[in-house]
Amino acid sequence: MAANNLTNFPGGFPNGVSMRGLPVLNTYGGDVFWVDSGTGADTGKGTFDRPFATVDYAIGRCTASNCDLIMVKPGHAETLAANITMDVIGVTVFGLGHGTLKPTITVGAFDGTVAMTAANSGMYNFRFVLEDTDDTVASAITITADGCVVDGCETVVHATAQFTTHITATDAQFVEIRNCKLRSLQTAGSTSGIVVDGCDDLVISGNTIDGHFGEHALDNTTPTSSDEILRAYIGYNNIINRSTTAGDLAVELDTNATGMFEHNMIVGGLATTAANYDIGNMCSMESYVADSVGVDVHGIVLGTAAV
Repeated sequence: MAANNLTNFPGGFPNGVSMRGLPVLNTYGGDVFWVDSGTGADTGKGTFDRPFATVDYAIGRCTASNCDLIMVKPGHAETLAANITMDVIGVTVFGLGHGTLKPTITVGAFDGTVAMTAANSGMYNFRFVLEDTDDTVASAITITADGCVVDGCETVVHATAQFTTHITATDAQFVEIRNCKLRSLQTAGSTSGIVVDGCDDLVISGNTIDGHFGEHALDNTTPTSSDEILRAYIGYNNIINRSTTAGDLAVELDTNATGMFEHNMIVGGLATTAANYDIGNMCSMESYVADSVGVDVHGIVLGTAAV
């Protein structure tokens, strides 16, 4: 289940053909809309030559359960004055470009988020940056619907403003969070990197979570019996919590969490390896943990029992 498939054929992404993750549009089953803040306007039909200006407007033009696709051009930039709400079932928002040319969502003055509230939504290849303020923004992305996918998204470190939690998923089944880069300050940063509560059949794969987290880098600890993650797959992630405060773990899962936890690289700031993780009742295969974020400290194989 390692991520980063370069070619999907047949079937494609999420249907049709895709090359290096990009859908080949003449094989795509749903309607296709284009967005570009540089040349677009929130009128018309959202074609390649006459795109829409904002993602949320484009979502409102989509048809539920039609697997519509919104293509966002490189260099697109939005500063949120309201949430981007993915409230139409089956819509995928796909950002084009690499590095700083990825479509960029700026949040801060308005404490906004990409709210994935409709089932089977997808958000691919976006950057999230914070304004030059001291605001603490709740989450870059919030997921509350089944079957949602976040892939290739990243949060950018800011000197003063921080995301409290970078991605939050709550009471949603079949969620997938893949290939994301979630980073905060190395001192006094965020509360958590990814929070997942009540998300059975979850996939968290290929992500980098790195920062100073006042609770946990990967967090599933809401204290009710319905909030554990069951049958989850967590694999091939790099997870670092630079906090040295007791109780701030790199990975903290509910005692009743189940599934497979494999090939993850975990680093925490606490004095013993076992103090830096708790994976509940998940099966552990070939994951490694280190007890210091300094240089020349090598990890040991993680087990379900204390080391």
